[in-house]
Amino acid sequence: MFWAQCGATFMWVRTPWTIANEQVWNATHRFAARTLFAGGLAGLTLVLMGASFWLSMAAILAASLAPVAYSLILYKQLERRGEL
Repeated sequence: MFWAQCGATFMWVRTPWTIANEQVWNATHRFAARTLFAGGLAGLTLVLMGASFWLSMAAILAASLAPVAYSLILYKQLERRGEL
């Protein structure tokens, strides 16, 4: 969270709908920060517990793809409400 507060960014969720709307961009990246942190923590925990490497990679992959789905859903909701 410290890096997000300082403005340092290392990863972006660049999809057509996040680029089209600043509100979607901001909400998506706040969501992505939480899901990527949780996915990394889950992956590390799984590896330390002796779980399969592929299971930990699946947790990280799910955490990486969740923000993309979230951004599309948020964009479509705003589009339906006429807020775009």
